[in-house]
Amino acid sequence: MSAHPHPLIVDGRRVHLLGSVGSTDGTAVGDPEADLVLLEPGLGAGAASWGAVLDGLANREGPVGPVDLAGPVGPLQVLAHDRAGYGASDPAGGPRDLGALAAELGTVVAAVPHRRLVLVGHSWGGPVVRTLAADLAAQGRAVAGAVLVDPADELADLYFTPTVEVMNRVQGHAMVLLDRAHLLRRLQRSATRGLPEAHREQAAASVATAAAARTVREEARHITRGLRHLRLDPPDLCGVPLTVISGRRPEGLGRRLRDELTAAHRERAALSSGPGDGAGPGGGAGRFVAAERSGHLVPVDQPELVVEEILRLLG
Repeated sequence: MSAHPHPLIVDGRRVHLLGSVGSTDGTAVGDPEADLVLLEPGLGAGAASWGAVLDGLANREGPVGPVDLAGPVGPLQVLAHDRAGYGASDPAGGPRDLGALAAELGTVVAAVPHRRLVLVGHSWGGPVVRTLAADLAAQGRAVAGAVLVDPADELADLYFTPTVEVMNRVQGHAMVLLDRAHLLRRLQRSATRGLPEAHREQAAASVATAAAARTVREEARHITRGLRHLRLDPPDLCGVPLTVISGRRPEGLGRRLRDELTAAHRERAALSSGPGDGAGPGGGAGRFVAAERSGHLVPVDQPELVVEEILRLLG
């Protein structure tokens, strides 16, 4: 089953979603009797970066083969989100800070009828998902669970070092310069080579435009500030079940920083007050999963882990 585009009009702005359910005319996506899994990409990535996870959920395949959904997991609708300025989603005015990104994702949740909701965020999408889950919980709106996939996390000191702050700023400005030099699409094609072939071109194209480059630059300006805000005022998930998946290959981070980030991910799971695997204080911790064959790009390298954890929350 392939993923299809699902354009929505929200507050007069076109929002592009990618998934395997619903209509494709921009008017009738969503089923109030079906569970909704909403996938939020990281900085500089679009909806198609979730391609392997979309395929896995469409085929209901976990790491040990097909997953039997005849039991508690019923009809499932899965949608990946192109944030404003990425892909076919219209740009948005105003700051692209953490609060704005969470509010934008919230408009998608409100626009898509569903039964239960699972939010999934990769990288910078992790804090976006945590922020939205807390906002929804505070409003008394149920969230069945959240999966954070190698997320940025304020518990890791590395995000507050001068090196990482400079890297965030440079990434945003570099994309604008690469676009002006007509090199951005080539670079993005190289970055998406690990995705299934059906998703590679769309994944590259969605972040290889001038609008996307400007959006990345604007989002990157707010990363350190957003994480500092989370340190001062952590979002309260009010018992929303939480799974944290941490890549274990060091890749560009090096072993020391990768271990520091994984320790932060493990602590994030332990601080969760929702039901989990009982590994944390009081036996009520969230669930921690190590992605041993992945670096940062877990949705590309081990999508089956993400699929399994989503289905576990719904089961």
